[in-house]
Parts: sequence; C-alpha cells; structure tokens
Amino acid sequence: MPVIHVETFRADDDKKADLVAEITKLFCEKMNLRPEQIHVVFDEYEPNNWATGGKLWSRM
Repeated sequence: MPVIHVETFRADDDKKADLVAEITKLFCEKMNLRPEQIHVVFDEYEPNNWATGGKLWSRM
C-alpha cells in the first residue's frame, strides 16, 4: 500500500486528476500493484510559503 506524497504549488483539480492517473498507472506497471492499493496525497503550498536560493517563489 504505497502512499505517494506530492508537494507542489496549488493546482486545479483537472491537473491533479491527470497527475494522479499517471502516477497510479506507473506504480501499477512498475510495482505490480492494483490501482486501489495506491494512495496519492497532495500537500499544496502558496508561492509565498516556498523559497529556493534564498528567494520566495512569489517574488521570482
């Protein structure tokens, strides 16, 4: 029962649904699992809560 955590900026449900479908398909193929065994959890952030190279993403 893998639980896959995806940390990302906020995204619309259509984009997340597409990503979940692809992640699930890949895990089924590579790990020989059934789709109902795979869990995907999104941790979404606003750009002002994420920084790279000393700069907030909201200011890049």
